[in-house]
Order: sequence, then structure tokens, then C-alpha cells
Amino acid sequence: MNKLKYDQGTEILQFIINNGMIDISDVQNSIETMKREELLKKHPYKIWQGKDGEWYTKLLESDGKKKLRHRKSRKQLEDVIIDHIKKTVECPTIETIFEEWASIRLERGEIEKSTYSRYKRDFDRYFAKFKSYKIQSVTELEIEDFVKRTIREFNLTRKAFSNMRTLIYGIFRYAKKKGLVCFTIKTVMDDIEFSKNEFKKVHHEDNEQVFMINEEEKMVEYLKDNPDLLNLGLLLLFKTGLRIGELTALNKEDINGNIIHISRTETIYQDENGETHYDVKDFPKTEAGVRDVIVPDNYKWILTKIRRQCPFGNYVFMQGGERIRSYVFRTRLYSNCRKLGITVKSPHKVRKTYGSKLYDAGTIPESFMIEQMGHTDITCLKKHYYYNRLDNEEKQNILNQVAIL
Repeated sequence: MNKLKYDQGTEILQFIINNGMIDISDVQNSIETMKREELLKKHPYKIWQGKDGEWYTKLLESDGKKKLRHRKSRKQLEDVIIDHIKKTVECPTIETIFEEWASIRLERGEIEKSTYSRYKRDFDRYFAKFKSYKIQSVTELEIEDFVKRTIREFNLTRKAFSNMRTLIYGIFRYAKKKGLVCFTIKTVMDDIEFSKNEFKKVHHEDNEQVFMINEEEKMVEYLKDNPDLLNLGLLLLFKTGLRIGELTALNKEDINGNIIHISRTETIYQDENGETHYDVKDFPKTEAGVRDVIVPDNYKWILTKIRRQCPFGNYVFMQGGERIRSYVFRTRLYSNCRKLGITVKSPHKVRKTYGSKLYDAGTIPESFMIEQMGHTDITCLKKHYYYNRLDNEEKQNILNQVAIL
């Protein structure tokens, strides 16, 4: 019966074609056009016409780099794109999907260039042995093996693993949306059992996280005695707790008396050629980062001296007509630590020192501490910015004044 229907259908179709009711070449052309459109939909980058009249786009090559391609006509360029898709996109590797996912997030403004650079660094580090796998053939067991092996090979902390997991979620969620995998990556990750000893445990002594009281006193005196522009900037960090990126992005219009309005920060990223860029974005690290920071009255003179040393330009800290980058302040702080015989500490340790001092004061309202630090709640300060700053001798003196039963 089925064969009879098939034969009848074939005869009818042949009759239609033979009598010129359908032009078979038109049918073939329509099918070919539909195939082209379907393939071009898989191209994640925009196509544009340049001022020279040629058509341009980007293609993700096998080395993981995006390369600019151009042709005289749009059709010629689309032919190049379709050929590329047939070779790579229809059976993409994990690396190809990562590049598409990360690039799309960047182009949509969902992540900053600095975040994109971090994604790239983490991917290059952790996925070196996994990136060439064809994503359609990756099994749930292979994902678990990759996760376990990477944790062990790189001796990851929970925080480092969290960064890697962000990439795993992004890659495989994007792959599922493209119809390349059928499993849900969160379910796969939730099913992996982790032992409490699986991750590297990191313990830092308090004196590694903050400037101890005697160290801060020594450093502050040195900065006062050697008040060039960089040292004045470091001194301002000690007296305000600013993030280093906030300090280097300050505009002169942000300062009114002893009040510093924070509304921007420096962002660091690498371009496709691996060159590092230090730009300023018009919003701080977090929403809570938009705030007014108070400089104590007895340190308002720092702002006056900075203005005198750098009277020209829009930014507060400039040299040679250019904004001073964060790494310049960081390098100066390291150098000062070595000169003074202090354990080398970063500008972020200055911020932790300031946070610890605020909390130790005991009389400052929590709401003000949160605002001054640019945090969303007091828990952040307590958990990540509060450390003991007393050395053993100072601890002993305190205990000697307390009646212990």
C-alpha cells in the first residue's frame, strides 16, 4: 500500500515537472538559498561595509583568535563565511564555543573588557587539554573527569574553582541553546561529589593581609617626609581606603573640599594582540561603589599638595600629560616597603588596613563604615577586611591590663 502511494506521488510530481508547472532549477535555487540563510544565522559576528566599499567581518580561527576578513562584495564574503562554518561551526570545539559565548557577552555589554581578559586567561590555563574536544561528543563523565583532574593538577582553591566553573556553565549553557548538547550543565555539576579535602586551603597570617600598627606608622611618616605626587597618592589611600583603581581615575571635579565623590574606576584588559590597556570606565566596581568619601580634616592638606603638584589636566594624578596608571602606584608602594624593611604589601592591603581601623574604632556607625568602604553590607567588611593589627608585644601589653581569672 505504502509503495503504491509512493509510486503515485512520484508519477504526479514527474507529471508536474514534465508539463512545466514547476521549474526544477527554481526549486533547487530555493533550497540552496534556504541552506545559505540557515548557515549564515550561525555566524556570531556582524558584517559591515567599510568606507572603502569592501565588506568586512570577523572569523574565529582554529588558533582561537578572531581575524578580520574582507571581500569586494557581500556575496563573496558570505561565501567565505559559509565555507568557514561548514568546516568549523557545524562541529565546533569547546574552544570555538567559548570564544563565541565570551565575545557575544562582551559585545552585548554583559561583561567588561577586563572580565573578558580574565575569562581568556582562565580558559587558556585550565582548558588547554580539553579545548580541542568536539563539543557535540563530550559526555557528562568526561566533564566530571576534566573538573576533577583540573582541581588536582592546578591545586585549586574553592575561589579559583569558582572562576573555572563560571566558564564551564557559560560554555555548555550556550552550547545547549545552539542545540549542540542535550544535557543541563548545572545538573551535571551538581551531581559531582567533592570531598572537603579536595580543594587547596589557604591560610594567611594577619601581618600578610594588613599593615601592622608599627608598619603603618613607619610608612605614613615616610610618605609625609617624601611628599612627591606618587607618595601623596599612597598617603591618600591610607587615609580614605579608596580602591587603587578609584584613586587613579579621580577627576579634579570629583573633589569638593574634603569630600571625594567616587563614580568611576580604572579597568585593565588585554586586546586580541595581548597588549594591556588601562582605561577609565564611568562607573565603579560595584553599584555600592558610587559614594562620597570623607578625608579627615587633619589630612585635607594632602589634597592641597596634590593640586599644587599637578595643577593641569582633568585627572588628579597626571605625569607628562598622561593619567598615572595603577601599576605605577603599586610599584612605588612595593619599593617603599622594601626601603623601610616592611613585608611587601599591595594597595589592596592598604584598603584592608583602613577597613580594620574603622571597625576597631568601635564608635563608628556600621552604615557609615559601609558607605566609606563602598560595600553593600557590613558582612563584607567583617569577613574580608577585618584583621588583627597588633604585634605580640602590643597584645601582651593589652593582656597585662586585663584581670584574668
